[in-house]
Amino acid sequence: MKKIYILLFMFLVSAAYSQTLTADEIVNKYINAIGGISELKKINQISLTGKAVIMGHVTADINYYEDAVQKCMFSIVSGEGISAKNYYDMTGGWISQNGAKEDVAPEQMNTLKITVEDGTYFYLADKEGKGIKTELLGEEKINGRDCYKIKFTHKGTDKNVQYIDKESFYAVRVESISSKGNLIIVNNSDYREVPGTKLILPYSIERGPLKGTVDKYEINVPLDPKIILGSN
Repeated sequence: MKKIYILLFMFLVSAAYSQTLTADEIVNKYINAIGGISELKKINQISLTGKAVIMGHVTADINYYEDAVQKCMFSIVSGEGISAKNYYDMTGGWISQNGAKEDVAPEQMNTLKITVEDGTYFYLADKEGKGIKTELLGEEKINGRDCYKIKFTHKGTDKNVQYIDKESFYAVRVESISSKGNLIIVNNSDYREVPGTKLILPYSIERGPLKGTVDKYEINVPLDPKIILGSN
């Protein structure tokens, strides 16, 4: 009888262990959940437009753009009393707040180059080629959801930590360190299919005091930053 109990225990432990997903398996499920690897590989440019509420009362329009071909990105937040723009590529960048422009310091570029090259989704289409490694750090509850906590590195450099919902396998939170050493927390929700594609992306995005709602995503519509951003 004792032997039977031992064998049963070993079977239960083995079964539990076999059901534990690896970091790569979790990330692959995330990729499948948002449309699949083939759909992600089609993305050369991605942009979004929408509305934002800042500090709970200031409303603004938001525009965000990433380009995997030209390797650049920019964003614009504009509203009553606020005009914020930034632009980054693989050689430099700048930030403009209500007309006051500041160039990115050279020591900040190592972090920004990873951000530009990987984009929000570009790296998921070619993890091996971009030197992406993942590590399962454990599990945490985020906004009431049970999540896997996954650390991402880019060619040995820390990239970010993502919290992937155990049920939907969507990334509901991304934590990263800015080029100035500040913690950035982005919460994603309201995942929906992007019209005309098989991509399923978040339509509600919160970053610090900014709560954004996406009106529209556009895929593979190249934009010229010089035209969009103007003289700034």
